[in-house]
Amino acid sequence: MIAALLAAFALAGATASDDQVRLTVTFSRTPAARHVAHLRCTAGTARADGFLRAVGAGRACASARRNAAFLASRPPSNRACAQIFGGPERALVTGTIGDRRIRRSFSRTDSCETADWRRAMPLLPRPR
Repeated sequence: MIAALLAAFALAGATASDDQVRLTVTFSRTPAARHVAHLRCTAGTARADGFLRAVGAGRACASARRNAAFLASRPPSNRACAQIFGGPERALVTGTIGDRRIRRSFSRTDSCETADWRRAMPLLPRPR
């Protein structure tokens, strides 16, 4: 019985870390300057282009898999946020992580959005 439980946990852990990742990240500091990066990860390979290349594909893939539930969800509508402008940056992350469909937008217009941005790093660039 214990061996079966341990095997189930091992399989569950392996599945999460082996989830295929196919993401497109669109980022801008100003409306006229749009940057696009792609991230592709399988169990044995990791590829990144655009601004994600500097992060490193392996690191970006690990971050995407670790934050899959966060990226697939909408921000809670009932959270209280300080109206502190964090900067003009905006980003959109779309694609899939395993079976999860991802479409999450980010900005830095208040304290909650700024916290979400930090949580999504390194998939999103460091603000200036």
